[in-house]
Amino acid sequence: MSVRRTVVVACTMLLTVGLLFMPAGHAGAQDKAAAPSPAAPQAKPTIAKICSNCHQPQEGSLRGNFDSVAYKTQSIQIKIDEATEILRFDKATLKVVNVKGENTEEPLRDIKKGKEVRIEYTEKDGKKFATLVSAKPAIKVAPEKQMTTADVEKLVAQGPEKGKYLLIDARPAPRFMEGAIPTAINIPFPAFEKMVDKLPKDKNALIVYYCAGFT
Repeated sequence: MSVRRTVVVACTMLLTVGLLFMPAGHAGAQDKAAAPSPAAPQAKPTIAKICSNCHQPQEGSLRGNFDSVAYKTQSIQIKIDEATEILRFDKATLKVVNVKGENTEEPLRDIKKGKEVRIEYTEKDGKKFATLVSAKPAIKVAPEKQMTTADVEKLVAQGPEKGKYLLIDARPAPRFMEGAIPTAINIPFPAFEKMVDKLPKDKNALIVYYCAGFT
């Protein structure tokens, strides 16, 4: 402890002596040079946290939740976590995919608020112009591979040992921590390969997966 204090005091004395013999104006210049530069503005996120579980950021692409559309001003607003992005678009050239509805002339109106979307865009004069809007499609699961809520309730009532099943919650860990079906274990989809040791060794065991729905 005494050595550390000695070093601090010695450094302070040297600094004081140096300032006494410093040419006029030099100290002020040094102070300016040492002053921290203003922090650069933080860049807006381009992909929502929930999307980053399966996707990586891509140049010229945004992933988030659809918020609103205004065909009068030809603008789209999406939410990327807490950030908001507004993009312009040309109704005549904008491509909209994975959206089915009655609004063939204005298909963006068929996208529900909060729906996960991917938007490709170009940038000009600091403004983003959407060229493609793709809504997240629903996955297709064969009927024989689906279970009803009643079926799952029966298994949970029996328990894993008696029911001979493994119930896997494939949602991100934060969602699992908020609440899950009793007896379920959490294996987030992106981490599946790293957690295969949690799967039953019996190849005939029943494995039931669930997430946030058919999305």
